[in-house]
Amino acid sequence: MAADGRDLQARTKLLGGADAAGHALALAGLGLGHALAQAIGGRYGLPHGALNAICLSAALEFNEPVAGEQIARFAGALETDDPVARVWELASLGGFGRLRDLGVPEQELPELASAAAERGGAKANPRPASPAEIEQLLRTIW
Repeated sequence: MAADGRDLQARTKLLGGADAAGHALALAGLGLGHALAQAIGGRYGLPHGALNAICLSAALEFNEPVAGEQIARFAGALETDDPVARVWELASLGGFGRLRDLGVPEQELPELASAAAERGGAKANPRPASPAEIEQLLRTIW
């Protein structure tokens, strides 16, 4: 079991999986959802995975006009016609709701939007996003 630090076989498999995931991320690149999660998590010390779960739906909706085909493939992998709703459902299964539930102050959304706009994922996003657009996205998940 990987939780047992003495189980070297299990821990080696866990590290191998993390390495494969890192390679996949490097090849695929990161986008706006990840930039949002980084900016918020970095400021408040919140769990990165939870923030990715919460932020992905907003990024999907924003990118749909320019990445509809890719989002449709993602929807197929999720076996759904509504990937945004499915992402929300999966996030809620993990106990993740809205940014306000994690203590993110509404008055700081403009600052978070500016910080997210400077992240590499936002700059690599298939659809450019201004800080004002990012703030509106943050409000949809706040």
